[in-house]
Amino acid sequence: MFKKLLPFVLLCLLVSQLLYSQNLDILEFEAIEVSHTGHICTLDPTDENANIHIAPSPEFQRKIQHAASTMFEIDYAIEANNSCGDQNWPSDAAEAFEYTLGIWATHLHSDIPIRVQAVWRELEGVTLGSAGPTRIIRLNSIDPNSWYSIAQLTAMSGRALREEVDTGNGTPLQHDIRVNVNCSVSDWYFGTDARTPQGRLDFVTVVLHELAHGFGFFGSMNVPENSQSGSWGGSGSTVFPYIYDRFAYDGNFIQLINQTQYSNPSGDLFLALTGQRDGVFFDGDDALLTLEDQPQNRARLYTPHVWNSGSSYSHLDEATFSRTINALMVPRMARALAIHSPGPLLCGMFSDMGWPLAEGCLTFLAADAVIAISDNNIDFGVINEGETRTKMLQIRSDAASVETLAGTLELNSDHFVISGSNSFSLQPGQSVEIEITYQPQSTDLHTTSMLLFHNAKNIQPPVSISLIGETLRQNQVLHLEQSYPNPIVPTNPNPRIPYSIAITSDVKLDLFSINGQHIRTLYDGVQSSGRYEIEVDITGMTTGLYIYRIIVNGESRSGKMMLFR
Repeated sequence: MFKKLLPFVLLCLLVSQLLYSQNLDILEFEAIEVSHTGHICTLDPTDENANIHIAPSPEFQRKIQHAASTMFEIDYAIEANNSCGDQNWPSDAAEAFEYTLGIWATHLHSDIPIRVQAVWRELEGVTLGSAGPTRIIRLNSIDPNSWYSIAQLTAMSGRALREEVDTGNGTPLQHDIRVNVNCSVSDWYFGTDARTPQGRLDFVTVVLHELAHGFGFFGSMNVPENSQSGSWGGSGSTVFPYIYDRFAYDGNFIQLINQTQYSNPSGDLFLALTGQRDGVFFDGDDALLTLEDQPQNRARLYTPHVWNSGSSYSHLDEATFSRTINALMVPRMARALAIHSPGPLLCGMFSDMGWPLAEGCLTFLAADAVIAISDNNIDFGVINEGETRTKMLQIRSDAASVETLAGTLELNSDHFVISGSNSFSLQPGQSVEIEITYQPQSTDLHTTSMLLFHNAKNIQPPVSISLIGETLRQNQVLHLEQSYPNPIVPTNPNPRIPYSIAITSDVKLDLFSINGQHIRTLYDGVQSSGRYEIEVDITGMTTGLYIYRIIVNGESRSGKMMLFR
């Protein structure tokens, strides 16, 4: 347990007033500005060291180095006239910040970049940092009855929602998450090796924790100061729970937002929130899945008998999860402590709340799901410049599965794109069709691999799906390539002639000697658009130079091959 840890208290996100809203019926969503965007980290004066170091696997460390730019856009800012005297973010702090975003980019997924404002500033007292969403949102097309962080609904909807939020001055919202970091902390450790020395505070761990709150790891449960009444609900036009609240149950498996059991507000809710109903637990299916065969098989939240607005409810229980792989979201931190992984439980909680997952979290959540894929090789054929072609990939969750199948497709190509969402969640027996479009940017043969990350156990993730397409010039019908191998030698005697045609055509392919004598016809018939390879029978042929000629709809091309006997 962290009995000797140097604690920091993380002030949970509380929406204190409605500063901005949009009509849900007219604009499909309602957005509320969060007036207190802080998980304020206040250090205790003791100097104990945890000596705990949890690093990503070597495979993920390599991916993290370049992952941040695929999911995040970062704006670095400096508080004006800060007493630290800094004019810019220190380079080692900025590098550590981007490394932290890279960790999240390998665990969560968004097709739309999440824009983060990182502010280097002096904070009061011994505050380490703070973070929170710039807005919480209800989106009618996804869930009109729950509040989500703007970052999560951006990822779920595939829409840059910040561009749809009117800030009141005629300009769109600039950021999804704001992170404040205390420039006056003298003992930050900015290393990314998860080897935080004695007496130092790990920058990556603090930012990783705070960003989790910005992504939506917080609830609306609250106990006002000097009160013995608990309440919940965002302060929009109607009281709705945060998505986090929907998974909160007491020790007797009663949901805290069940108003037949817990009136809102009520003294009974206060008792539950202060641990007097046998604890409060996050009872999502995926969260519980990560705790199977563990001594604690429910995700207990931190609910001390004295309500602490800086840590209660929106953190994991310290006594249960400290010194475990799930320790990132406990409410206290120590020196010489490095946790550079969200951990399986946090991934499960985000999955339950609906966050699209990336490879890191899907690996943690490997379940008894069974996946079937319609094709591991998708051929878009041959098209002409200026054209596009679409194919469908079907992904199916086997009806015999006992778990939800979840996954994400990763495609980095200028010539192939995924239309719509590239993440999915399928119940047993369900399927989804993913639309992939070949939109070539040049005339050439284009190939790439699309990676499918998933949580099924019958096929090792990621699954590599090859994509191939060829583009000819406008109005070009035929493209003839050099035969191979060339020259032809006895150890490799089976030459092939490759060619491509853009439309269904009459095709004739003949082989001649260098003197023009017809040797044999290799093909004579009708072929549809596509790429072809014709094998040449060299029986009876002697050493020499040969010519092959193809005629497609009256258009002729020829090539040469050399045979050695």
